[in-house]
Amino acid sequence: MKSVLISTWALLVGFSFVLTSVGLQGPLVALRAFDEGFDTSDTGLVMAGMFAGYLLGALIAPPLIRHVGHVKVFAAAASLGSGSVLLFMVFADPLVWLALRVVNGCSIATICVVTEAWLNQSSSNEVRGKIMNLYAMICNIGLGAGALLLNLGDPRGVALFILCSLLISFGIVPVLLSARPAPTFERPKRLGFVAMFRRSPIGVGAIFLAGFAVGALVAASPIFADKSGLTTAEVSIFVATIFLGSLIFQWPIGYLADRFDRIKVLVAVVMSAALLALLLSVTPLDLGVLVYLLIGLFSGLCLSLYALCSAITNDHLERDEMVGGGMTLYICYSVGATIGPVLVTELMEAWRASAFFYFLAGVCLLIAAYAVALRSGHRAANTGAGRATRDMDYRHSHWIIPGGMDQPSETERTSKRPLQSRKDQDSREQ
Repeated sequence: MKSVLISTWALLVGFSFVLTSVGLQGPLVALRAFDEGFDTSDTGLVMAGMFAGYLLGALIAPPLIRHVGHVKVFAAAASLGSGSVLLFMVFADPLVWLALRVVNGCSIATICVVTEAWLNQSSSNEVRGKIMNLYAMICNIGLGAGALLLNLGDPRGVALFILCSLLISFGIVPVLLSARPAPTFERPKRLGFVAMFRRSPIGVGAIFLAGFAVGALVAASPIFADKSGLTTAEVSIFVATIFLGSLIFQWPIGYLADRFDRIKVLVAVVMSAALLALLLSVTPLDLGVLVYLLIGLFSGLCLSLYALCSAITNDHLERDEMVGGGMTLYICYSVGATIGPVLVTELMEAWRASAFFYFLAGVCLLIAAYAVALRSGHRAANTGAGRATRDMDYRHSHWIIPGGMDQPSETERTSKRPLQSRKDQDSREQ
């Protein structure tokens, strides 16, 4: 692992600057939109533009990397993101801001694709889980720290937008000055949505619905906080708690998902998240610490859904299909994350701010119902056909967990087969 960190430290440092800027942009744009006179629906549409940009970036980044390389694509995307942030101060129109958010989201997604591809190709199988775990922690810490930077200035001024731009620009410097060459980018094997859905309807459907919840949580949380009367400092803490809270359950859920039936773990996670969302809907925001604790626990569960659904789907893919399949999953997730903020802000506009948590609870319950219904139907079909079923396929494990929690080897898994099977094998050998 040490050798991988030595070769990729510049990339990780640059990426941390970019994610800190992204963490600041979310609440900053939302608060500035209300100050410019945007209504809740328009602000929700603007915030959803980031996820539409994520979808676009995920589509265009791989061919760009193949043609010009990781470093040039990282620098170009960062430059585009840095410039687009500054334009928010020039134009105060919802449609223009929507376009800017799409452009900004595209640049950020491209940077993420570059970073993930670089780290994956630089890591061996033995340390890849640890490296990607570190990558996930940098994402969440950067986003949380960025939200806290909102306290350094007035959202109605220009200083915070300039800071967002500078942070992205600073992120380019270590990547360009690194003496370590970037790895070559291999074309992934394509796997379309229909093929993915046939392999794992629960994983694909759940990740699409998870996009609704995560998109609404991330994009609409500053809107909810502002409409609920929180101060700028309280909004920044509220949003930061969402990202920092995601660190709470990252390893525990990964541990459980790699040792028990992933679908049962998924149902338990979304049911627990729904309960926390309902508690938050009736908890007064002036309780302070209790609210932050509950939102931290909820976000920890909610933001684990992407990895959990991805692991469920990867159980049904071959190794050479996982990169292409992962891109298809990301597209499904991004579409859901684009729709989620629009829907929840419309509900908040039509009803009241507490609709935010009711929406999140409803989506979590829908995921649970969807998973249980498909799982029950699958078992009934298999029973009728007289075929034995397994709760889980351990062929592939793509959950990011700490060292010492790796999946059992083929030898270890073979040793856990039923005793009668081993006796039959011994008698055949004799």
